[in-house]
Amino acid sequence: MWLQKLFIIYLLTLFNSMDGYFLDNQIQSTGRHRRKDSNDLKNMHKNSLSPVHTHFITKNSTRVISQRGGLAILPCSVTMSQPATVSWFRRKDFLLLTVGLSTYSSDDRFLVEHTRHLGNWALRIRNAQKEDEGLYECQLSTHPPESIFIELRIVEAVAEIIEAPDLHINEGSTLRLECKLKRATESPLYVFWYHEDRMINYDHEDGVSVASKLTSSILTVRNATARHGGNYTCAPANARQSSIYVHVLKGEKPAANIAATPNKSITSSSTTIIYPTSHSTNVFRNIFCMLILLVNLKNLLRKIS
Repeated sequence: MWLQKLFIIYLLTLFNSMDGYFLDNQIQSTGRHRRKDSNDLKNMHKNSLSPVHTHFITKNSTRVISQRGGLAILPCSVTMSQPATVSWFRRKDFLLLTVGLSTYSSDDRFLVEHTRHLGNWALRIRNAQKEDEGLYECQLSTHPPESIFIELRIVEAVAEIIEAPDLHINEGSTLRLECKLKRATESPLYVFWYHEDRMINYDHEDGVSVASKLTSSILTVRNATARHGGNYTCAPANARQSSIYVHVLKGEKPAANIAATPNKSITSSSTTIIYPTSHSTNVFRNIFCMLILLVNLKNLLRKIS
């Protein structure tokens, strides 16, 4: 009887030891799985924080100069190995302007110009004003974000008439005025010429013609008369205008064609001619000879009487 009880106790002990063995193996296996899962999570987190291989083609701190009232284009070209979103910020007030191709500013002057195959995400500002000056940030939505800064400067384009402020011409000659643009960053959409308060660009029947170039405009008036005198104004688009006063000298001819007149000084707009006094000397000589002749005639009459 006691042998049977001993055998049962032995089996129970063996069973408990085997159960502990399997339990220990299960715990160790579960621990290994948990460590593996933890390592996977760390690797995934590490990969999520690793920077995307992107870089900017546009140099940081690039300066853009644009004229007031014109179109300012701020460049931002990137190359990316993975998708990322490009956003534009105005740094002085941290205003979000654009995200991707969408404009988030209430100012509709801001727009993104995107050229896909070139990676271009330029920011366009229409009718740029002095208040638009400052730094702008082009940002990529990588981890961590990458950015470059573009500086915008606004200048005022001005017109200048070369012959200003006054021009003297002779009647019948050709009036030619040249208007040049200074500090202009783009060609003007138009250049209007005014005589007093009247626009004369298309007065072809009156001998008026206008020739426009990239940064200048030339006004020509053939056979100018007295009515062509007065104030002329060159008024380009998006540039400060310039004026000149034209004087048409009526009845005067070029100095080279004026006949010599004794004892006179003839003055034109640019040349003063004083004629020699040789003719005056001849006159005095003739008067002296006539006096001598009169004295001799008087003496002759006395002898006769």
